[in-house]
Amino acid sequence: MIRGSRLIWLRAALACAMAFTLGCERDPTAVKAAAPSTQATDAAPSGPKPRIVQFGTETLPIDRIYHSMQGPFDRVYLDASELDWVTAARTDVVEQASQKRMGDEFFCHSQLQLPNGTRLLTMATGADDLRFPKGFAMPVSAIVEGQPEPLRGLTFLGMVLNNHEAEINKQTKVVTTLEYFKDSDFGNKPRPKKLYMTSLLMEVENLEEYKPGKDEPPISDDVTTHCALVEQPLGGKLKLHWMVPPGLQKTRKLDRNLIPIDGTVHFAWAHLHNYGVYMRLTDVTTGKVLFQADVENEPDRDQIANISQYSSEKGFRLYKDHVYEIEALYNNTTDHDVDAMAMMVLYYNPDGDLNIKYTGRQ
Repeated sequence: MIRGSRLIWLRAALACAMAFTLGCERDPTAVKAAAPSTQATDAAPSGPKPRIVQFGTETLPIDRIYHSMQGPFDRVYLDASELDWVTAARTDVVEQASQKRMGDEFFCHSQLQLPNGTRLLTMATGADDLRFPKGFAMPVSAIVEGQPEPLRGLTFLGMVLNNHEAEINKQTKVVTTLEYFKDSDFGNKPRPKKLYMTSLLMEVENLEEYKPGKDEPPISDDVTTHCALVEQPLGGKLKLHWMVPPGLQKTRKLDRNLIPIDGTVHFAWAHLHNYGVYMRLTDVTTGKVLFQADVENEPDRDQIANISQYSSEKGFRLYKDHVYEIEALYNNTTDHDVDAMAMMVLYYNPDGDLNIKYTGRQ
């Protein structure tokens, strides 16, 4: 495992302002050995036990309010040579002094990323634990090896968050645990079916005004389409990060050329901010709703507790020539504007279990 030697701050690095969607790169200056892998003890008796590896950021201070995309973060360089078949991932924010897990409200996002910007595994608020259905895995080492030689690499980025506690001074780390198999673990048994990632991002620049569909009631006065972009600390705006005024807000966006080959989605999740209600994926070509991620909030405060995921061995179909629509609903119950994002991540198995090569940012 290779680390950069410096803690990166969003305020100090404008190039990293889009870390969630673009990531940021810095050259490694020190080399540290990766933590040795272990093997889990709860695997099915009929198959090999998954191996476990854990890695984390350098120390990240949480000493004031950090809204989304404003918290300290760090990037770690990884050795992907053993990560032949990744089946599960979990990310925690850990207090350094006690080594105890902190609440989900301190976790912004984490991602495993290729040098070309492609995110292979991303976790965020409400989706910090990903587990693919039985018989499916992401072939991480093969994906890395399939890149042009100068771009063969894998990094881990972790960012913290703090929307609630102004009086706090904690030293933390973002730690991710992967479950995986080496190809040799299967011997002469069948390998898992391959899963590849594609994502859909809500972007509000030039977004058409929301209009109700033919089977929906007329839009009421309390549903607004105001989508002012969030000003970044050093200037500029992100199309995927906008403001929601008090009341309801629904946004929609069409996506084409979602995947390079027809396939089947077996795992999916969505990322929303506090006051998000749901995010929905519809195949516009067929008119069928494929997946809706619903937000579950904590009972005593405005904080996301969970966002529902999709996991199925059967899955639902995606077609390269179909048009898809994402829709996000926010309900801002405060008396002031709040910031918003909406992203959906799909893990699909291409028809024929073919290999997919990532040639650019996904």
